[in-house]
This record gives sequence, structure tokens and C-alpha cells, in this order.
Amino acid sequence: MIRSSQLPSGPFLAARNPGQGGRAPMTNLGPALYRRDRRLRLHITDERRDLLLFALWCLVTFVQFRADQLILYPLALYYSWAILRDQSRICALMARSWVVLLFPLWCLISPLWAVEPVPAFKKAVYLALTIMICYQVAATMRQRTILHSLFIAVGGIGLINVVYAYGTGDLSTGIFEQKNTMGKNMVVLWVICLCIFIDRGSPWALRLSGLAMAAVAVLMAFHSQSATAVLLIFGTGALILLSVLFLSGGILRLSRITALCFGLAIAFASGAVLLSNMQSNPADKVLAHFGKSSTLTGRTDLWVYAEEQIAERPFLGVGENGFWQYDRSPLVRKIFVEFYKKPGDSFNFHNSFYEIAVHQGLIGMGIAMTALVWALVQVTRGALMSGTTSQIFFLAIAAAVLSRSMTEADFLKPFILFHMILWIGALSSLRMRMQQGGLWPFRML
Repeated sequence: MIRSSQLPSGPFLAARNPGQGGRAPMTNLGPALYRRDRRLRLHITDERRDLLLFALWCLVTFVQFRADQLILYPLALYYSWAILRDQSRICALMARSWVVLLFPLWCLISPLWAVEPVPAFKKAVYLALTIMICYQVAATMRQRTILHSLFIAVGGIGLINVVYAYGTGDLSTGIFEQKNTMGKNMVVLWVICLCIFIDRGSPWALRLSGLAMAAVAVLMAFHSQSATAVLLIFGTGALILLSVLFLSGGILRLSRITALCFGLAIAFASGAVLLSNMQSNPADKVLAHFGKSSTLTGRTDLWVYAEEQIAERPFLGVGENGFWQYDRSPLVRKIFVEFYKKPGDSFNFHNSFYEIAVHQGLIGMGIAMTALVWALVQVTRGALMSGTTSQIFFLAIAAAVLSRSMTEADFLKPFILFHMILWIGALSSLRMRMQQGGLWPFRML
């Protein structure tokens, strides 16, 4: 039998059971054990958690690699839970942005008349999840945190891409599937890195890294031989520069408006003189430099086929994946022969609006264009009102999305980071205005 006198007492008992003796005693042993216990704890703030998880999401959606579903599916599960967790914030945002939800809802009911109902429903669910993730990010993350997350993910991929491209000699595609994909992603990298460099709220080490990666993005965009990408590099760069000069600091001042109008007048006058004296079309010269024809490498011929298909089923369309059925459609087989495609290759109309009109009908295209106009208005209004670097970044991405949608067909497709940034920017701009107007009762994480 153990006597009470043999039991540990004093500082030893208090150190083992701090709850019974109040706080840890002021002895040499007690505080040491107490401090050691605190050092073992891993503490991460909600903001840093969101930054890292969103950066991981951006990484797996920016480039496809083997077994990426092992990361993508758990992240999708986490964001599904996060959407439920932050439902009050998201619903407050939805009440003022319901127009964004109309196209996913239209896609969810389109399997009722779709040629391929199961793939159509699957894509609709993926699109709905994509839009809801945009809501969750916009409702819970600060704009600068979003920009930093994008830089971590996209900058890392850009560095891997340039090392791989020069190491293997595959400069036109790098780690991406197609040159157009690399060109598009280099535009995203360029805009992110340039905005990181001009952001005064970011650390200098991060800003210098952004400058270096911006140069890498320009180099790889030229290697991709994508005319759209190169033109977007120049266009977005000019837009960011002008935005910094005229929008930085908030609403346009009278002196800035005067200088802007004077500059535009000089630019238009100079352009008119140059164009009137040119012997050939400048657009044809640019296209010829990249080996393109005036038909945009056959895109205009594709658009004629799209118009014929729209005339057959104008209002509802054929549903997602309903047109490009090689075994069922003689027209698709004809297109594949003309464009040197093999059975099993993926193909599209190289225009987002034609692609949507064929598959979702003119009703679906009208809904999509309404949502796009709403997003452009929100982003532009945010840039004009606040003029922060983050708002300028979203404005540049919005301009790039609008321009690229004319020649590529991936607008409003699931898990496309390029377009997710547009919706996140529009919703985040709306949330910022709600905060300023006292309509956002939630504290930012």
C-alpha cells in the first residue's frame, strides 16, 4: 500500500497537473515544461490557412499533371465544407449578384434536352462548384491575400515551366498541353507578377521576385508563338500602366481626367494619320508575323459552321458535349477533315460565344453575356472607385478574358483559373462596396 507521503507533491504535482494547482508554479521545472508544451503547438491563422489552400487550388487548376486528382478532389471536398461553413457570408453576396448564378442553373436543367445528358449534368455540377468556390474566396479573403496566393501558385508553375522548356528544348509548349494553353497561362502570370511588383503593400523581396517572373512570362509568351498571348501581354501591360497613372489613389481627379483626354486625343490623331498612310492592313501584318492568315487560321470558317448549327437548334442548343460527336455527326467529320484532326481529338469553335450558343442555345448565350457584362461593370467600378493594385489586377484580367473569349472557347468552363479570377474579382469588388456602405456585417478573417 502506498502512503500519501510517498506520492509526488509540491512543484512536481503542480507541474504534472497544472489544472489542479492553478497556474504552473514559479519553479525551475514547472515553467520549462509549460513553455515546452506551448512550443509544440502548431498555430496557423485563418487568413494564412485560406492563402495556402487557395494557392494549392490554383496550382492544381493552373496546370494538369499525373495524379493531380489526389489533390484536386480533397480540395474540392474542403471547399464544399467551407461553402457550408461560410454560408451566411456567401448568401449575403449572392443576394446582390444573383445574375452570376443564372448560367450554372441553366446548365443544370439543360440535360433535359441535351444530346448527351450524363456528361452535360456532370459538367454542370462542376461549373456550379467552380462558381461557388469563387463566392467562398471572394466572401472570406482579402484582395491582396488573393493576389499573393495566385503569385505563389502561378509563379511556382512559371518557374518550373521555364526550367523544363529550356531543359528539354520544348519551348513552344513547356509543361502545358498546347502552345495556346501556355500562351494564355503566361498572360495570367504576367499580369499577376506585374501587379505584385507595383503593389506598395507587398514586401520588397516579393516585388523583386514578381519583376523577375514577369520577364519570364514575357519570354515564354513569345516562345509559345501565340499571337493572342503576345497581343494580350502588350495590351494588359499598357492597361496596368495607365491604371497606375490615372486610377491609383481613388476616384479620378480633374487633372488626371484632363491629362487622360489629352493623351487619348493625341493617340487617336496619331493612329488616324498612320493608318491612312499604310499600304496594307496592320492586323494582317501582325498575323503574318505569327504565321496566321486573315481567317485567323480558319477560325472564321469554323464560325460559319457554328452559325449553321445555331440555326438548326437556336434557343436551347444541343447541351454540353452534344455537338462534337465524331461518330454521330457528318458535319463534325467534315470539320475534322478540313482541320486535319483525328477521331478522338478534342476540338471547339475557337470562340466562346459561338461555343456557348451551339451547346446552350441563344438563351444560354444571353444569360452568359449578361453575367459577363455584370462582372465587367463590377470590376471597372471597383478600379475607378478605389484604384488599389488588387482592383487594377482584376481589371486587367477582365480585359484579357474578354479579348481572349473572341478567339478561344473555354469561357465558363469548369475549373479554369483564368476565368475564376474574373468572377472572384467581380464578387470581391462588390463585397468591398458593401463594406464601405455598411451592408457587410461580417468581420474579415
